[in-house]
Amino acid sequence: MVHQTLQAEFKELEYIAADFLEKEDFESAAKCYRQLVVDDPYDARAYYNLAIILHDLSKFAESLACYEQAIKLGYHNPARANLNTGMNYLKMGDFKRGFHYVDLKSDGAWRLGKNFAFNQEALSHIDLWEGQSLEDKTILIYCEQGFGDNIQFVRYIPQVRELGGRIIFSCYDQLYNIFKNSPILKGVDVMKGASLNSAELNFKIPLLSLPRVLEATIDNIPHTDGYLSKTHCKDWNLSDEGMNVALVWESSGLDTRRSIPLETILPLCELPNVNMVSIQKGSAMFDYRRNPDIKNFLPSLGERIRDFSDTADILSQVDLLISTDTAPIHMGGALGIPTWGLLHFSADWRWFREKNYPDTSPWYESVRIYRQKEPANWGEVVERVKIDLKKISSP
Repeated sequence: MVHQTLQAEFKELEYIAADFLEKEDFESAAKCYRQLVVDDPYDARAYYNLAIILHDLSKFAESLACYEQAIKLGYHNPARANLNTGMNYLKMGDFKRGFHYVDLKSDGAWRLGKNFAFNQEALSHIDLWEGQSLEDKTILIYCEQGFGDNIQFVRYIPQVRELGGRIIFSCYDQLYNIFKNSPILKGVDVMKGASLNSAELNFKIPLLSLPRVLEATIDNIPHTDGYLSKTHCKDWNLSDEGMNVALVWESSGLDTRRSIPLETILPLCELPNVNMVSIQKGSAMFDYRRNPDIKNFLPSLGERIRDFSDTADILSQVDLLISTDTAPIHMGGALGIPTWGLLHFSADWRWFREKNYPDTSPWYESVRIYRQKEPANWGEVVERVKIDLKKISSP
């Protein structure tokens, strides 16, 4: 009877914690899970969920301890716990332990997208490259995960080229045009998709495994000044007067934390001498189209963008990009153009801890960061951006 009562209380606290998390009240959610592990110190799931929330609160050492305890207690998905452990280390800037966990101990949990799975099966007979000599050898580096991930990590391919041998880089079709013309990929055979003859390959490696094998550190990130070529191929009807600013406010629908409501971002369009243009694509355009007047002060170029070469062409011609944490922010940084990134309170690992990088990024010299000061409050972020934008756009 005591056990049943305890379980009922546990379930109730879980529901309460879920409500707090939906409101991004991480402190209150953490209190719920702290009570859960007191009530049942053998509850692996409670330790796992507490670890996630502690990560959101930037309490990384305590989060790591909870993941470790969850695994010791038999958490049903240790690969996921190892993945999150790696994310903790990466956010702290510890590339060695971070990439070890996410790459080798997460049993593929880090690998997103069909392209990774396809290459794993189609190239199962090809040896994985773990740093072996590449002299007189051919290695395939293939894309995986999201577009932004590929733009960010392509910078490591030149280090592989320096080791000799032939390099084939198989990238997403949408990224092919920007990568084939990148100055850092000269001497690399850039190919679309998986159209290649595996008989000529000696080694394979997914793109995001390169930092681990190359023993990358946060202190030796290459090409921080940009590595994609600026273009001026099309006329995007940008104004000849004032400051042209490209805007992106929504990330993938799978991660709502990285998305800003359209009505919250619109005050940026109120400034004189600023010509705001949207390069937003995807589901965010539903809200955009519901406002028939919005095109008068925020014209959309998103419908004209066919692939990332168009995105690069637009960004090469504007004065500034303002973007939430999604692929264009990496495009802006890789092009070396002024880019303002708007980040959630618990931002992705690649932006590291606020205390180390409050408003800059070691990945991109041209990127300036604006972080949420408190969860769920995008209005304050937009207000700071608006103040700074007014300063630089005033005649």
